[in-house]
Amino acid sequence: MALARIGLGSNLGQAADNLERAFSALGKLGRVRARSALYRSPPWGVTAQPDFVNAAALLETQLGPRALLEALKDIERRMGRAQTYRWGPRTIDLDILAYDDLRLDEPDLVIPHPRLGERAFALVPLAEIDPSFVAGRDALPAADRAAVQRIPAAAARRPSIVDWDETLLRVRSAAEFCANAGLTRFRIDEEDLAIEVRRSVRSSRSPAALSEAASHTNGSRPPSNGAPAAPERARTILRAEFVGIVRLARPAAAAGTVVGADRELAYVESLGIRNPVRSGGSGRVADVFVSDGEAVEYGQALFSIEV
Repeated sequence: MALARIGLGSNLGQAADNLERAFSALGKLGRVRARSALYRSPPWGVTAQPDFVNAAALLETQLGPRALLEALKDIERRMGRAQTYRWGPRTIDLDILAYDDLRLDEPDLVIPHPRLGERAFALVPLAEIDPSFVAGRDALPAADRAAVQRIPAAAARRPSIVDWDETLLRVRSAAEFCANAGLTRFRIDEEDLAIEVRRSVRSSRSPAALSEAASHTNGSRPPSNGAPAAPERARTILRAEFVGIVRLARPAAAAGTVVGADRELAYVESLGIRNPVRSGGSGRVADVFVSDGEAVEYGQALFSIEV
């Protein structure tokens, strides 16, 4: 068994709850031997964003460094982390700070973390649970250490116990209410749960398709060789039923792909729940309006299917 030191951070949504979920996920990769308190720290690198909540964990694991990195990235994806920009805001960030006494320098994996000695938000929590990093923490400027504030246990949010089936029904209900009432934004706030639905009023076709449709009001395409115009095939627009991150199926269906009656084209990850987007009938993919990993809003067009 190896001893990995893991840094955790979040500054989107309920950040403290995000860290609790991440601690639980780490427990499936081995044994969490120790975990630090939660700390609030100012953003590092790009300052125009919310403060972070940070923590550290000592993880005993049988995973090698490369396998551990992939497992941490998988947790980030499942928790809805969207790629933005370097040092930008994130739902969850999991870093390998150290792994036993290993020293590794590869293009996408450096151990110990190359900027660990500069980051109070990583060293302060880590030194709390691993005395071997106390000297590194104390070598930081006093102002940097003071900016990392421990969150009292009573003030830190306790992990929510959520009935996800019930939550999914409530999200669907909120989405339907938002659409029926003509609202573009609807939010429910309770003690341990917040649900927000945003509806985007978007065209169901690309600008080029709309332009073409406007120029041919008889519903037929212009003949190219004097032959009678073929009637345009009916199209079904598949829209996002939830606010979340869209993940395209593999292999991804491109324009022109023939699909069966119940093919899963993608799914929208919302509140940790995987919501499939299915073709709904046999046909041909006419348009793909989104890319993998894109954040989507309720009602946003994802695909059009010619039937």
